[in-house]
Amino acid sequence: MDDLFELRDYPVLFRTREAAERGLSRYRLRCDPRFVSVLMGVHQDPRELQALWTPVWADSKWMEERLRLRAADMLMPGIGAAHLTAARLLGLPLPNRVQDTSLHVVTADWDRKISRAGVRARRRRGTAILRWLDLPFGRPADMFIDLAVVLTIDELIAVGDAMVGPWHGPAIYGLAEFRDYVRGRRYLRQRSKVERALDMIRAGVDSPQETRLRLWVIGRGLPEPEVHPDIFSPYLDRVIEPDLGFREQRLALEYEGDHHRSSPAQWDSDIRRDEGLRRMGWVVLKVTARTDMAALECQIRDHFRSCG
Repeated sequence: MDDLFELRDYPVLFRTREAAERGLSRYRLRCDPRFVSVLMGVHQDPRELQALWTPVWADSKWMEERLRLRAADMLMPGIGAAHLTAARLLGLPLPNRVQDTSLHVVTADWDRKISRAGVRARRRRGTAILRWLDLPFGRPADMFIDLAVVLTIDELIAVGDAMVGPWHGPAIYGLAEFRDYVRGRRYLRQRSKVERALDMIRAGVDSPQETRLRLWVIGRGLPEPEVHPDIFSPYLDRVIEPDLGFREQRLALEYEGDHHRSSPAQWDSDIRRDEGLRRMGWVVLKVTARTDMAALECQIRDHFRSCG
């Protein structure tokens, strides 16, 4: 696979009813901490490992959730990750306040009742079960709709931006395809919120911080900036794409995360990009997590006034 994934070791999973085939008594299976239960009916053996492709950004919590979904897939064929579980496994930006420990799944079988400890199941007729990294998922667009119940509009926009942008790899959907599917859903909870969020989702957004910055600009009553406007620089002899830009006023906003400072290559690229913009008469304003936003608003408004 490409540089977005790497092989990591995971414990092998087996069903409780397969214990005898492994030479394990019921007592040992129940009492030996080596064979801890992942979900009721499935155990892991950390001394027997298998290498699986994993996103480079995945942490230990992600790997644990993957194990639980694999266990659910073994016990309940035909289910797919849904709601918060799907969002977490896809690496979408969720606020800490909505994190939970439940495994959220969906099934297309309306007559199927799933009742297992730690599992929250939804039934949705006609839902497609897709696979990614050999894990089952319900439609990500359906997950987006479900999240509208627990997220604010701005949080939902950030999730949508990540789904149609290169946040953790290629976009899950094209923007038009995504909007068409969601708006075409006959039964849509929180329709007003979902429609408002859809109108504000933009393609090409690199990070949730960019989303928040764009929404902050709009919330202050300023014009909406363009996401990654493509500007040809004769100085660099290439196209430059600042995070956010106002073409008419030649003003660029750049969000600087910690990785910009920790990566020498990224730091050098940022300097050359900014120099290319400034040589064309652009003003570049840097934004970080520590920026005084009131002062930033004054800078933007002062620049707009100077442009007439």
